[in-house]
Amino acid sequence: MNHLNKNPGQEDLTFALWVPSHGSKRFTAIINKIILPAEGDRNQHGNVSFNTQYVRRILNLASDKFGIAFLHSHPGPGWQYMSPDDENAESVVLASPVAGRTNLPLLGLTSGTDGSWSARFWLKKGIRNYKRVWANSVRVVGRRLRITYHPDIEKITKTTESQISTESVWGKENQSLIANTHVGIIGLGSVGSIVAECLSRLGVSQITLIDPENIEIRNLDRTLGSTLNDAKKKIPKVEVSERFIKTSHTSERFHVNSIVKSLLSEEGIRMALDCDVLFSCVDRPWPRHTLNAMAYSNLIPVVDGGIIAKINKDNLPLHINWRIHTIGPERRCLVCLGALRREEIALDREGLLDNPTYIQNLHPKFKHLISRQNVFPFSASLAAHEVLQFIGLATGLSRVGGIGPQIYHAYPGKMDVKETENCDMGCEYAELTANAADMRFNIIEKK
Repeated sequence: MNHLNKNPGQEDLTFALWVPSHGSKRFTAIINKIILPAEGDRNQHGNVSFNTQYVRRILNLASDKFGIAFLHSHPGPGWQYMSPDDENAESVVLASPVAGRTNLPLLGLTSGTDGSWSARFWLKKGIRNYKRVWANSVRVVGRRLRITYHPDIEKITKTTESQISTESVWGKENQSLIANTHVGIIGLGSVGSIVAECLSRLGVSQITLIDPENIEIRNLDRTLGSTLNDAKKKIPKVEVSERFIKTSHTSERFHVNSIVKSLLSEEGIRMALDCDVLFSCVDRPWPRHTLNAMAYSNLIPVVDGGIIAKINKDNLPLHINWRIHTIGPERRCLVCLGALRREEIALDREGLLDNPTYIQNLHPKFKHLISRQNVFPFSASLAAHEVLQFIGLATGLSRVGGIGPQIYHAYPGKMDVKETENCDMGCEYAELTANAADMRFNIIEKK
């Protein structure tokens, strides 16, 4: 954006490389690398045009792994349509050589002066004949999530009468940003079920629920919406949550996608990749590792948290705290935050956390991985703070979401807050950023 919008009266351009990311229903092009123009690569005269040498250089850098994107700026705000010159440059000049070199369609993007983006793919219809297909939305992911929607394709959810009080806190525009974000919740237990209810009443219009487990008697004291009858019938947790939030939602249109599968299944991963933001409400290291990697490689921010309750030999509380953090580009990952250990991931991948003999001799520092010590008020507090961080991410309102990771200590009743920072140098998760790594390497649940 700094390159494209230097002068209000002057358009600019650049090329980039992109990689494909395939969800269950959504195809995403992830910008991987910007290749800025060098001297002599373009002509600027109010409008802007590229020279042949620039195109050749980009074609030489591309491969079957990378597609090519052409980005340029317009002098107005909002979603940008195309001028005849724009269409000629993309459909006639660029689409054919790009498709021939990469086997991927040309991706065109146009920026507005307010940070909005429009995007389209050029799909081959015949010899030197390419059809424009507009993207439904363009997401810019960093410390804040910014989404621009195609005004003719994506129906924007509007504020309803039942959201008047909510809207009065942060305004109509921010309420629309919250409502139109597609949110996925991984794990519908004690925390995830409350997160789902919070989002439903906030007016989020599309929610995806992923959890393989059924309601059991031991879940009833912590899982919102569950009943004794659900436990007796072994109703899936996602079905209980879907039933509950369909009666409480405040959006004018509301759609729930639910799947009784683990995140670590092909269906689970694909559905997660359809989302704009994910809530990690799982307590096992391997799925949390997968979400940690997805947040960077596929540019899908993840709101995560956890509860630790240490109990003494008399079954009385010794130390209780919970932590809340959002991970993704320009933020520290779970490992750099100290919320996930590499050795925990290894134990889970090897199946040792399901081995009774191993668990019996588990080192004390890993006991929290199998602990079930939690009560509904702990989960309710954690879920509420996670949703507040989501609101801050979607709207940029730090006075709602806070400035960074949070740790609450039940005694003496204190919240520690750290400012948002990047990952440590050499972090393997940060190095995945925008590479669309194939998350199916984490699949353990087969069809």
